[in-house]
Amino acid sequence: MAKNSKARLVISVIFVFGLFGVAYWLLNENIKMLFDTEYKTTEEGKGVQYRFAYTGKGDKTNIISLNKGASLFEYFHEGKGDFYADIKTSDGKLLKVLAQTKGNYEGKTEIEIPITDAYVVTIRTAGSWGLNFK
Repeated sequence: MAKNSKARLVISVIFVFGLFGVAYWLLNENIKMLFDTEYKTTEEGKGVQYRFAYTGKGDKTNIISLNKGASLFEYFHEGKGDFYADIKTSDGKLLKVLAQTKGNYEGKTEIEIPITDAYVVTIRTAGSWGLNFK
């Protein structure tokens, strides 16, 4: 019986240390995220705008989540053909045309996001492109 009690005690101690280890890891990751420079607070303090970057070739449509406030889109296009990029609200209303040009292009557009919601980014081209959001 004493051997069984010692085994239970050892298993319990290992379990408790394991829980402490998992709690430390979870808290440490959240603390790192608070001080990470990969996101910024919007000017109105309404939330956090996360950075993302996409690159690709050809057409692409993607749904992104944006918070109310100022947002900066940076983009480039490499190719001889047309390049079109826009952002729409979740119900399909055009918010802003980011670019509508031909040939190699690089640009920036700042947009005031009206409400925190899902938005649709659309890229139409045959060339290579990149889109970065801050």
